[in-house]
Amino acid sequence: MKIGLISDVHGNIVALEKVFNEFRRIGVEKVLCAGDIIGLGPHPEEAVQFLINQDDVICVRGNHEGYLLDGIPKIIHARPMTDEETNHHKWIHNNLSEESKIYLNSLPKTLMIEVENKKIFMAHYPISKFGIYKEFIKSPNLEQSEKLFDDVDADICIYGHTHIFCKNEDDKKLYLNLEALGCPIGTNFAKAGVLEIDGEKVEYGPINISYDVEKVKEEIKKLNYSFHESVLRIFYE
Repeated sequence: MKIGLISDVHGNIVALEKVFNEFRRIGVEKVLCAGDIIGLGPHPEEAVQFLINQDDVICVRGNHEGYLLDGIPKIIHARPMTDEETNHHKWIHNNLSEESKIYLNSLPKTLMIEVENKKIFMAHYPISKFGIYKEFIKSPNLEQSEKLFDDVDADICIYGHTHIFCKNEDDKKLYLNLEALGCPIGTNFAKAGVLEIDGEKVEYGPINISYDVEKVKEEIKKLNYSFHESVLRIFYE
């Protein structure tokens, strides 16, 4: 089975559509999304509705969905959240329909599925027994990955959040930290991947799909929402 893997869409509908076009072209049968469908990008509603209307897509909740469902935090990354950032999240939330909010509220924080006798675990980022994210490591090595998922009984562990691709494996487990689909960061690529499971054989390959990043940047500038200049600088340029 071919499984498409995505994470951190961040309201970038242009990139999302391009990735799904590629998934269809290569015969992907199921798509797993590791969260952060909304936040940062210009089209939160369109991104959520797109995923709602796809067959065989399974998503988990990211921290940006948490800001909608659990409240916007006052502290982020060990620092106070600025008023500009807070207003940005409010803009995102105000641009979501009730249907989209209900869908996002239905998403679990973690997920375990089985495909061809392989257990696949997915979370936006590894979560402790207290329900909070574990130590933030941008690009963990194998030993760090094993520690992050030491309480998870799975063959494959999938997550996102750091926006940096990282693959670690041993003879028992495969750990995949996915790149951000919706944050090109100086490139013109939407980033995703394909996990192929055939009996005991498991292979993963990242894919980069070219798209019109300038179109998205112009839309962000046109909408002129709070925090958009920082979004462009940090996540696009």
